[in-house]
Amino acid sequence: MSRTTLSAALTFMLALASVAVGRSSDDVDLHLRIEDEQAPAGGVVQMKVKTTDGEPISGGRPRTFLDTAAFSDLVGIGMFAVNGEAAGAAVIDGNRVAISYLTTEPITADPPVLAVSLRIRPDAPVGTRSQVALESPSLWSLDGVMVSARVDPGVVTVSGNTRAAISEISPGDGWYPAGTVVSVRGIGFSSRSRLKLDFDAGNVWLVSPTEMRLTLRQTTNMTGQRIRVDNPDGSRTTFYSYARGIPAATSGRPLLAKTYPVFSGTRRSVAEFGTIPEMHQRQYIALALQNPNLTSVDVTMSLYTADGALVQTASRSLQSGYRLALELSELFDGAAPPPGGSVRVMSSLPIQMFDLLCDEAAWTVTPRLAVDASSSGPDGAAETDAWRRPRRLITR
Repeated sequence: MSRTTLSAALTFMLALASVAVGRSSDDVDLHLRIEDEQAPAGGVVQMKVKTTDGEPISGGRPRTFLDTAAFSDLVGIGMFAVNGEAAGAAVIDGNRVAISYLTTEPITADPPVLAVSLRIRPDAPVGTRSQVALESPSLWSLDGVMVSARVDPGVVTVSGNTRAAISEISPGDGWYPAGTVVSVRGIGFSSRSRLKLDFDAGNVWLVSPTEMRLTLRQTTNMTGQRIRVDNPDGSRTTFYSYARGIPAATSGRPLLAKTYPVFSGTRRSVAEFGTIPEMHQRQYIALALQNPNLTSVDVTMSLYTADGALVQTASRSLQSGYRLALELSELFDGAAPPPGGSVRVMSSLPIQMFDLLCDEAAWTVTPRLAVDASSSGPDGAAETDAWRRPRRLITR
């Protein structure tokens, strides 16, 4: 690979997430930019898509094409509905990534609208430059209005090994109490590296060249927290925290097996998902669950008919830091979800959850939030009286 710029190293093609009404795209002009990034070969760059005008963006369908000559893999995707709830799904199919997301809290300038973490190839020569751009024209949803965007592209530069690069913050999503130890992982850390934080923390120490740790001094929402590492050579790297769960299971469905669920910071102890629509044979509903807690959780799932009759119950244990996305029939031992029905999920501790409408004919995955899409506070609770309505059991 030469030092010349790799044109179109990463291209985002954007479309609207849902049907918009009201003004046309000519009525609103949205200005987006992608920040320039640098990292050593083998390091991770977090590509941050931001709106410069502070316009609230409430959804979209970004598409990413990864240039494998510059990047070895997509490491993770972050969305930051700090005071609301968001759900996303990224279908990773070779070097093509199609993302669909929605949020109850429109996202503005900081944290970013979207952050995609990419690992630079370990054999990339120092000085290699790769342009990252949003394809024009692009459409976003602004309060239900279709708008086009002017886009300032970003450039990724492969740096020398004196620069640090952050790859993960753990725990990185949701509320955590004082005394929680937070791990900052990456490469290029030394005893002279300095952490710059927007939250109250102490006892920062170096574990190794690939890890630094800190302790929270007070209850803190880690969702979208900006963390910066400054190195002695004057270089710095910035990362917005999010949870990057480890897959606990792989679906037998080809489309769902390629889907990366993207969670926001909101957690729930109980949630209901429905109504289950009429579907053709290549469509199905899946559940996406992630446990950001520091301990394992026990999850109970119940499948109901349209009139509230219980069809089947299933239970799973989900370890700390793990996630899963499985079709309902995979969770309920082959039971078919009834049209008009719903699914109720209860967890021993609040976790992140949403459901997915998958269409293998169209090769699309659409996330759906819980029936009550309210946000949780520091205790993670987001429960309402909706869960107390009566149910009846089907007897066979």
